[in-house]
Amino acid sequence: MSGEKEFVQHLQHLKIGSIEDLLQQIGEPGARIICGGTDLLVKMRSGAISPERLLDISEIDALRAIEEKDGRIEIGAAVTESEILASELVTVCLPLLRTALVHLGSLQIRNRGTLGGNLVNASPAADSAVPLLLYNAELILQRAGSERSIPVEEFFRGPGQTALASGEFLRTVSIPIPREGFDPFFHKVGRRRALAIAIASLGALLWVEGGVVAEARLAAGSVAPTAIRLSRTENLLTGEKITPELIAQARELAAQEVSPITDIRASAGYRREVIGDLVERFLNEVVG
Repeated sequence: MSGEKEFVQHLQHLKIGSIEDLLQQIGEPGARIICGGTDLLVKMRSGAISPERLLDISEIDALRAIEEKDGRIEIGAAVTESEILASELVTVCLPLLRTALVHLGSLQIRNRGTLGGNLVNASPAADSAVPLLLYNAELILQRAGSERSIPVEEFFRGPGQTALASGEFLRTVSIPIPREGFDPFFHKVGRRRALAIAIASLGALLWVEGGVVAEARLAAGSVAPTAIRLSRTENLLTGEKITPELIAQARELAAQEVSPITDIRASAGYRREVIGDLVERFLNEVVG
């Protein structure tokens, strides 16, 4: 208990009521945003970060909405994963995002954790990153006096590193509503069934017309410094009929596109094999 008191005694915890208040506070030395805290508190307890002031944005209404605007779905950064899973709009229009978030942590974590927090944490294994790459999401970043929108793939700079500038925060995730008819796929491989950090994950959206692949989108997590699109494999599949020969080529190429590491959870070679296996599994499901 004394260790816990030492952990928090130097902290200021401020409830922020509006974006205007947040913009005034975010540039202060030692300030960090907190909402669910499922990632941030772990880093604080390990000593990886030592903020002096926590800016709690969990009650800012402008960051807690899911709504449709001009053919896009906009999700506020403070919306929890459980709220996303309960959204009919997400269920109907973005089923792959829902599928991925079902596999994120436990019920308790999903009730606290937010989409914005999962992205800002910038883990190569972030479950939300893969479907957002496939849906060509854009992130709206705001700071005092300006805002900007960047593609989600440009937001991630490396493990734990993002494109956020000083005094800037992630406000909204904006996703163009995809056309109906994509064959979706998401699967992650971990060392246990529950609360698993992915050893490797694959998401895919495939549009097939007349037996030929009209559009292919594939993305992988935990097999590179950031979640990545498998662009060479996408190009291989596009315009082709799915045959056993094409599946074998796609399996091999996908394994070559990733750049995994060896760590305590799996070897680099095993991760490459898993990605190849998942590509093969998905394409066989489409054929079936």
